[in-house]
Amino acid sequence: MKRATDGIRYALYYALASKLPRSYAPGGATAARLRRTLAGPLLAHAGRDVNIESGAVFGSGRMISLGDRSGLGVDADIHGPVSIGNDVMMGPRCTILTRNHHIGDVTRPMSTQGFGEYEPVVIEDDVWIGANVTIMPGVTVRTGSVLAAGAVVVRDVPPYTIVGGVPAVVLRDRRNPSR
Repeated sequence: MKRATDGIRYALYYALASKLPRSYAPGGATAARLRRTLAGPLLAHAGRDVNIESGAVFGSGRMISLGDRSGLGVDADIHGPVSIGNDVMMGPRCTILTRNHHIGDVTRPMSTQGFGEYEPVVIEDDVWIGANVTIMPGVTVRTGSVLAAGAVVVRDVPPYTIVGGVPAVVLRDRRNPSR
C-alpha cells in the first residue's frame, strides 16, 4: 500500500504542490505546509519543521535525508544520496549532484557511456548555502560553513569556513572575523 500512496504523493507534489507560491509569498505558509505534507514522506528522512520550497526537485526522494529545521530552496535540483543536517538554509536554484557521466572512451559519444557510481554528499548542521550554488559528487560540507552565492563546490569544506568562487576556495574562517 505504501508504494501506491507514494505514487499519489509523488504525482500531487510534482503536478501541484511544487508549483504553489514560495513560503514567503502571500499564501505561502499554506503552500509550504502542503509541500511538506506531500513531499516529506517521500524522503528517506524528513525532520521536524522542514521547508521544501516552490520548484524543488528531488527525484523519488528515497536517497535524501533532511534534518530538523532545514530546507530545500526555491527551484533546488537535488539528486541523492544526499544527507542534509539540522538548521541548513538553502538559497534559490541550488544544485547538488552525486554522480557524473563516464567520459573516458573517446571513440564513443559521452551520452552513451552511462553514469559513474554514486558519491554521497553530506551537509552537516548549521550551514548556509547561498543562491545558485552547485555541490559536486562526494563533497562533505562541515558544520557552520557558508557557501557563497554562485560557488561551485568540488572539494570538502572545513568547519566554520566561508567558501566562494569557481571552483570554491576558502575565503575566511568564521571563528576569526578579523581576518
